[in-house]
Amino acid sequence: MRFNLYKGNSFEQKLLSWSAVGWWVFVSAFLWAPSRDGLQGVYALAFFLPMLLVLVSRKPDFIAYGGWISCSALLYAGFSALSSLWSGQPQAIGFFILQWCILAVWLCGLSWLFTRREFDLQKYMDRFLILCVLIIAVTLLYYYGLAFVQTADLRLHGWNVFRNPNEIGAMCGVVAMLSIVTAFQASTLTRIYGFYALAIIACIGLLASYSRAALVAFALMSFCGLVIIRPALKNWLLPLLVVLPALSLLLGYTHLFSGFDGRSVAIDDRLFIWRQVLEHSVENLAGGVGMTKNSNIIFADGRVFNHAHNAWLDTFYRTGLIGLLLALISLACVVKTIPSHPRLLPLYLWLGYGCICSLFDSRCFFWEIGAKWFFYWIPIGLLAASIAAASIRASQLRSKK
Repeated sequence: MRFNLYKGNSFEQKLLSWSAVGWWVFVSAFLWAPSRDGLQGVYALAFFLPMLLVLVSRKPDFIAYGGWISCSALLYAGFSALSSLWSGQPQAIGFFILQWCILAVWLCGLSWLFTRREFDLQKYMDRFLILCVLIIAVTLLYYYGLAFVQTADLRLHGWNVFRNPNEIGAMCGVVAMLSIVTAFQASTLTRIYGFYALAIIACIGLLASYSRAALVAFALMSFCGLVIIRPALKNWLLPLLVVLPALSLLLGYTHLFSGFDGRSVAIDDRLFIWRQVLEHSVENLAGGVGMTKNSNIIFADGRVFNHAHNAWLDTFYRTGLIGLLLALISLACVVKTIPSHPRLLPLYLWLGYGCICSLFDSRCFFWEIGAKWFFYWIPIGLLAASIAAASIRASQLRSKK
């Protein structure tokens, strides 16, 4: 017997209508929410609570809930949550169970929503990129027009969820990459040059952040997009002939890359962290040291770092080989769907971008909602939802024949 929190179907439809707008409000809130707490509040009101009521009122549907993509992701997240039991802080299990529920509602709820409502994802992406670039332009004007006078720090800082230079740089990089890929796929000159213009503004933010990981991810994923799409000459030749001379002039007559000078210290710090974390991980090979609410890593010499500065290594450190294997299986479940869903290429590249950036910064993937979600769980959720919707509709068409 199905458990109902309400009578009839009208209230459920109202919740779905709310969530149909709420998921977009939540994703856009990464740009305009003033803090991580604000972002979490938006998620709770715009998507989590209404969709939770929908999900608990019905029998789970494996395909409509995201299939193996959602299942494997939640297995990884579930083991990560349980690892807090052997972390020395078993009281943290409640916190991580809540984070598991938050992730489950995002993955399963969004997939369910996409199977019940049709969304023009390209239209949403276009609007999203325009909003991103507006926020980037405002951030550049605010920081170098006002905040820079007080901080005297050349590296761009953000005012929203993406606060530090690495985070704002990664956001600018993924927006630039998605804009370029959209231009590659465009069929009209208006869209081609419009999205190249968006990419140029986003690239200014990327360069101003002096984030090397974001630059590497941007270059690699843009090149992958070029190779996979193989756009017509009109989509890339003329812009390339304009951009290369402009970039040469910029490098020749400015000190744009002076901010990278002296950053070998950061590289040395990362190498030190990675060596130390690997040595500590060997002592807890199977299940890791366990998840704790305080992510600080304290070494024998007294140095303290807030995470391993490599999400994959941090996953290995906290959840061991089991957790790392589950995380890789989860990612493999997404990757294997690429040949069947080429139209979702921008989302796959978005996820690939996040995975590359995660090699050089951030803690493990399973944590509370923050900047990390934007580069990993947001694209995975959109991919799971889009694939679930395509599978359900294909099944419905077959049944009609």
